[in-house]
Amino acid sequence: MPLSGVRVVDLSRLLPGAYCTQLLQAQGAQVTKLEPPAGDPIRRLPGGEVYFDALHRGQQVLTIDLRTESGHRALRRRIVDADVLVEGFRPGVLDRIELGYAALSAINPALVYCAITGYGSSGPIARRAGHDLSYLARSGALSLMPQRDGVPTIPGLQVADLAGGLQAAFLIAAALAGRAQTGRGSRVEVSMTSLMHSWTALPRAALKAGVAGLPLTGELPCYHVYPVRDGHLTVAALEPDFWQAFCRAIGRDDLASRQFDRSAVDEVQSVLAPARLDEWMARFGDGDVCVEPVVGLADASED
Repeated sequence: MPLSGVRVVDLSRLLPGAYCTQLLQAQGAQVTKLEPPAGDPIRRLPGGEVYFDALHRGQQVLTIDLRTESGHRALRRRIVDADVLVEGFRPGVLDRIELGYAALSAINPALVYCAITGYGSSGPIARRAGHDLSYLARSGALSLMPQRDGVPTIPGLQVADLAGGLQAAFLIAAALAGRAQTGRGSRVEVSMTSLMHSWTALPRAALKAGVAGLPLTGELPCYHVYPVRDGHLTVAALEPDFWQAFCRAIGRDDLASRQFDRSAVDEVQSVLAPARLDEWMARFGDGDVCVEPVVGLADASED
């Protein structure tokens, strides 16, 4: 596997760093999770032990108290032959106890050090407390979510946290590739707010150009979730060919020219509502219509 033999020390807490190291582990890395004496804070959330086990399955989990000198020594010993360190403390926390990048890279110049932050390591709000919803709000991403009674809805997944973990894994892999050429490690950083800001590039470009943009939050008939008799059906037919094939399949060729006409949503709904999910999926078959049933977690497969 690409990261076989790579040794990762994970000092992070909660979801972003854990998802990062889980991705690295899936590529062959050996991960050691170091948590404080009170345990990773995720353990204290409702269902937290289940979440912790899901994120750290197959990893070595050890306790280390970074409030003590003995804890500092224990971390330094592990860094001597580590390849990667992942941490999610507020900026400056590890530097103040001489366990930041400068101190640890002096011990191991080949170390790849990854800091996952909420708001970056500099600037007026760098040390501000926050979580996923905070980063979505500050970046402008939350304003793009559908509204209920004028209030943006909260996504059911922790988008910024998961994106931050994914970006961290990518930067670590890139840094390891660079180290293979130079022999020296480096420090990489993820700001989850900046990352979410970058994810809004397309709607920002539309706003700047003064165009309406493409609303993909349920306003369009070609990109909508439709209730049917026993559940919900998603239609994601953005390309004209897919939309036309969908219209033919439901017997409404007259809607082919109304792909982006919001008033057509109700007409499509009236066609889809009376039948069951299995009836519609049998009719669509393997056609290029971009239609799928909404399934629950227990029924979802990885296919």
